[in-house]
Amino acid sequence: MASNKDLAIAKAAIFPNTFKTTLHEGKIATSIMARAVTNHTVGQIAANAGFHAVMVDMEHSVVGLETAAGIFASALNAGVTPLVRVPAAGSEWISRSLDGGAMGVIVPHVNTAEEARAVVKYAKFSPLGERSISGGMPIFRLRSVPNVASSQVANESTLVICMIETVEAVNNVDEILAVEGVDMLHVGTNDLADSLGITGDLGNEKIFETYARISDAAARASVNGRKVYIGMGGLQNQPEVVSRLVNEDKNKLIRWISTADFPLYTQALEDCATTMNNMLK
Repeated sequence: MASNKDLAIAKAAIFPNTFKTTLHEGKIATSIMARAVTNHTVGQIAANAGFHAVMVDMEHSVVGLETAAGIFASALNAGVTPLVRVPAAGSEWISRSLDGGAMGVIVPHVNTAEEARAVVKYAKFSPLGERSISGGMPIFRLRSVPNVASSQVANESTLVICMIETVEAVNNVDEILAVEGVDMLHVGTNDLADSLGITGDLGNEKIFETYARISDAAARASVNGRKVYIGMGGLQNQPEVVSRLVNEDKNKLIRWISTADFPLYTQALEDCATTMNNMLK
């Protein structure tokens, strides 16, 4: 058990998780997924634009851990929360990404409670998990923090986010949420639509019905001070769908919107090029 003095040291050193705070304030939390621009400037760019978090996508990109760690550092210092979507639920991805400075780990294709427990095992320190203790963590500004306190404070600040992307996962969502240490769900809407047999039809009523089912499960799990929020993935070009999901959610738990960076950069560059090309009368 950490002493009050040791806890105070850890809490004074850790970067605030602004993404988590925004959710607990009942607001919409936004994140940009880094795939097109993957260097140390991303954190400041995201902060300047008003995003709450940067998600480094290591599932659908060739970004490596060393590059990801540079983005995590820039995000921390810019005041936005660094998240990472790992390619698989192994310690070599989850624990090392968190050791590198991520404050939340997103794991794709979590279909069962057993798979959720494996995620928690590598993402959380004892007693919730079995993550190996590491000194000089970036989330503590590389400061020396008593291990007994750093483990507790890191567990409180580090988000474990399971992706729900299949009918199997939806059918098991209550069991997944019953796993202690699971903090959030993130719906991979494109893969979910594929699993539902409506590939590409993201405005289909089945999407809204399934999100409502997931939200109801999150509401059932949100007891005794716990609050489970839900993120929407793959809907950056579907503002009407996003708006309806948020505003029709009776549980008010669908609160995280994520967008990929390259469509935003492409559109901005197209607009700029069009303006410049039209300057000559």
